[in-house]
Amino acid sequence: MGRILVLFFLVTVIMIIAGVFFAIDQLVRLAWHSINVTFPGSGFPALPYQPLYLQWGGPLYRVVVVFFAIALPGAIILQYLVDRFKGRAAPTAPLPAPLDVEKGPIVAVLTAYNDELSIGLAVKEFRSRPEISEVIVIDNNCVDGTAKVAREHGATVIQESQQGYGHACMAGLRYALERTPAVAIVLAEGDMTFFGNDIAKVLPYLHDVDMVVGTRATRTLTRPGSQMDWFLSWGNLFLAFLIRLRFWDWTFLGRVGLTDVGCTFRAIRRDALQRIIGKLDEGGDSFSPHMILTALREGLWLVEAPIQFRERVGVSKGAGKGRRRALRIGLEMIGQIAFF
Repeated sequence: MGRILVLFFLVTVIMIIAGVFFAIDQLVRLAWHSINVTFPGSGFPALPYQPLYLQWGGPLYRVVVVFFAIALPGAIILQYLVDRFKGRAAPTAPLPAPLDVEKGPIVAVLTAYNDELSIGLAVKEFRSRPEISEVIVIDNNCVDGTAKVAREHGATVIQESQQGYGHACMAGLRYALERTPAVAIVLAEGDMTFFGNDIAKVLPYLHDVDMVVGTRATRTLTRPGSQMDWFLSWGNLFLAFLIRLRFWDWTFLGRVGLTDVGCTFRAIRRDALQRIIGKLDEGGDSFSPHMILTALREGLWLVEAPIQFRERVGVSKGAGKGRRRALRIGLEMIGQIAFF
């Protein structure tokens, strides 16, 4: 049912954006007309300024009225009735049993793709944390010295031949489940954008929930030079709201209070990861929301925690690489959320 809310919201946004462009178009036509009337022979082309798209009573006008006056309110009312009488707003799984993370080993999984300049610093920082018993680095077809540097700094390096951020994450998570006794796994990147000391911030939440997702949407924790500019920040807030709609809850405006979909810093219990690992199948850059959506669909309990974020060491390979790439990844994430 939440999928309907997502689709209606996307259509609403598209119609609002189109309406803004139509209004600008008519203002330009009106200005051109006024110049021609005020200054005959000015040479400006005569453009009709009468509304061409939303004429009173026209076909498109009727579509807009029907959508906003009938379809959209109807979808909201239908969602409310479904949640009210069938109880679909709440997760189906019971609350997880309390977990004492201090009694069990914790491993950190760091993805890496040609991160020779940063991986040593990242491994050193994460290994220095008393909570971490092992750091696992996923070499996703690196052609530089990433694997060598990681091993020199004490990391366990495994190879993942399938190219893609999601493939690297899934390989690391599977290795942690199958080859370590970890009671919880921390997932991050080896590019030095994340702080190892944030582990002490997110792990305590695992006492009460299944997974903790980091958020970079806190201005006071975002360091100068990081890739979180207005474009990525607003885009992640937009995508986070779509996930709220997808798993709607009338009391808290979504089953989980997300503000950042693309953050790749997270921690998950071993038993919770075992429940979803077989259902993770997104090998590309949309893995972060895919993992969140999978966890929510399987009834896991999630919470978001603010973390620090700084300028990366080396060259970005993801959304920070450029506007066009970020937009493409954002559209892929919208598809994941709307049709997952």
